[in-house]
Amino acid sequence: MTRPDIKADAKRVFEVLKAGGVAICPADVGYAIMTCNPKQLEKVFMTKKRGATKRHAMIGSYAIHKDVHEMSPLHRDIIDHVTQDLRLPMGIIGRFKRDHPLIKNIDEVTMSESSVNNTISILTNAGAFQDELTQLTFAENMPILGSSANVSGTGTKYRVEDIQKEIKDAADIIIDYGLLKWWVHGRSSTMIDFSGEKLEVVRIGACYDVIKDVLKRRWNIDLPEDPGMEALKFGHLRTPVPLESLGRLISA
Repeated sequence: MTRPDIKADAKRVFEVLKAGGVAICPADVGYAIMTCNPKQLEKVFMTKKRGATKRHAMIGSYAIHKDVHEMSPLHRDIIDHVTQDLRLPMGIIGRFKRDHPLIKNIDEVTMSESSVNNTISILTNAGAFQDELTQLTFAENMPILGSSANVSGTGTKYRVEDIQKEIKDAADIIIDYGLLKWWVHGRSSTMIDFSGEKLEVVRIGACYDVIKDVLKRRWNIDLPEDPGMEALKFGHLRTPVPLESLGRLISA
């Protein structure tokens, strides 16, 4: 075995996505299944057996977040410290520039299924592979949407061999980098909503303890306590309302 060729692997995935395919790829917070094709996104949604309250997430990077999201100076400072100084993964939820070329390449129905109250979530600091892949897609304003590579309700998968067969069968390419970095947390990324004056934790996830500590220490911002995985297995503190379009898709 040799060191993985991240650039070459990202290029292979990029070509599959550009052709309308589906990929399963590594991120530090767990394997993700993704596509740029709205029809394929619906197939992935159904294969995962997701509910109508679930939303598609944007596979992103710090560069995409900074260019697409609208943030106050305070929130920008917090995000930069967590993601750039501390290099921690975080799902950043915020209002976005609707006239951005990347956003304009998302059709109206898919956008409604990927946003809540005029906000979108962009995962940042998910590892070298995702940074390399999104650099390629962002250069062509190709939005990548997806979610964890699992059947809904079964938890984040940190090894390809743990991903259910039907999920793997839905992919045109799978990049296997073995056990992923933040497996020890047992949850996906921490997600924080920066769209309001006060921060709101939407999901407690990887590195939450550090994020919680630094926000209190540096800005005197109190985040809720983590009740533990036995009480809150997947870390969700907020659930969006069901979407009619997803409900129709599920019942079709």
